[in-house]
Amino acid sequence: MTELERMDDLPEPLRSDVHRLLSDYQHDSPYKRAIVVEAMRLLSGDYNNADIKMLAKTLAELRKGLNVFKPYQPWRKVAVFGSARTAPTSLRYQHTRDCARALKEAGFMIITGGGGGMMQAANEGAGETNSFAININLPMEQQPNPIMDGSPRHFYCQYFFTRKLFFLKESDAVILTAGGFGTLDETFETLTLLQTGRNPPIPVVLLEAPGDDYWGPFTHSWMRRLANDHLIDADDHHLLYHTDNIEAAVDYISDYYINYHSFRYVGQCTLLRLLNPLNDETMQRLNAEFSDVLCQGTIEQVFGWPKSDDPCYAHLPRLRMHLDRRRMSVLPQIIRRMNALYQNSNNS
Repeated sequence: MTELERMDDLPEPLRSDVHRLLSDYQHDSPYKRAIVVEAMRLLSGDYNNADIKMLAKTLAELRKGLNVFKPYQPWRKVAVFGSARTAPTSLRYQHTRDCARALKEAGFMIITGGGGGMMQAANEGAGETNSFAININLPMEQQPNPIMDGSPRHFYCQYFFTRKLFFLKESDAVILTAGGFGTLDETFETLTLLQTGRNPPIPVVLLEAPGDDYWGPFTHSWMRRLANDHLIDADDHHLLYHTDNIEAAVDYISDYYINYHSFRYVGQCTLLRLLNPLNDETMQRLNAEFSDVLCQGTIEQVFGWPKSDDPCYAHLPRLRMHLDRRRMSVLPQIIRRMNALYQNSNNS
């Protein structure tokens, strides 16, 4: 029995019932059994009705969202955040629509919050069949935009935290456009999770329309002040790319996945899954350039991996390193440098 499945805190009659129930899952993942144990802990606890209602709704939203995204796991996706109040006649709206269309043509699906304004612009550019919309129940009632209304890839969340979980869990990149408090909330949550390593490294684009200067104060004043006051790391600006050029934004996202596949932790190791192996010269260059962000050892290329990894990834080579966890914002630099070295070695 794993630590997740321990039932020492359950009363004996209930513990016996759970043991019998767990026998039905004895050949399944231990996490399935852990869900059963945690559910029984909640039901046997002294929680008020409002808390139980919140937990039930949260589980229902998580299950619903997982079901919506499950058939589309092989496709790369980009989350687009922005104001619900931007009119279709606005240059900001049209620029975001055109960017989403370019991303669709590059092979990406689009995720938005399902409302109007910049969300509608992104769904319009990508089209309904290439879009997802994760809406939110609000007191003022945010209606689904006409692109996604009735789509099987549109669903509602009661809570912002479950909604934002799906935005980042399912996204391979984020585009931040002009918006209000909600967009800034999504901006800072994205940056916090990337900075602390609680989200896999992904490209983040601050996109504004030509001639606009929405993100200028953020990049030229806020970020500089935070770094100068030692409130963020000097490398944290590498988490963001600021542009008004659609082609540059799409290339910035597409180039991230030239040879990088995905990310995971194994114990104290940070692993980058790759699409193709790297030659010895590339490995030497990576170690020469990034040895200062390791807390021990070197960047190693490993092949084959224990059964703890998903079987569908078993064939992928990996870069394994003991990265200083205070330097997580360097990961995008490592990924982009690895991609460039791989591409150069193939072209030479």
